Amino acid sequence: MLPERQTTGRGDVGEKVDDGLAGLGRALRYLREQAGKSLGQLAQETSYGKSYLSRLESGQRLSKVSVMEELDRFYGSGDLLVQLWKVARHDAYKDQYKEFMRLEATARVMHKFTLGVPGLLQTEDFAREVLSGGQTTGDNDGSN
Repeated sequence: MLPERQTTGRGDVGEKVDDGLAGLGRALRYLREQAGKSLGQLAQETSYGKSYLSRLESGQRLSKVSVMEELDRFYGSGDLLVQLWKVARHDAYKDQYKEFMRLEATARVMHKFTLGVPGLLQTEDFAREVLSGGQTTGDNDGSN
């Protein structure tokens, strides 16, 4: 149904064949072309601008799910676009943490700080001791 993805064919482990946003964009373009519509025609027949639709098809923008629901109805594609949108949204969420993952992978030392006793295991007496023995920011200013 959808056009094949272009790969090097080597099947490299690190090769990124596709991401969700690009796949969603390809599906949008494919459905529009199969319907025999130009971007301008689609914009006239829907409530979306030509440039907005172009950014969706090129994978530059992730819409709201309601846009995909409307386009699924327009094309009669069931929930194909909604499902692809969910994949694209998941990929976009993961992208927010790529820099942290890269830094963690290259770190020489990692410091992890944990509570002495996990919250669910703390007794009332333990919590009182921790709270009463802690130094506050105003304790070192020399005034009483």
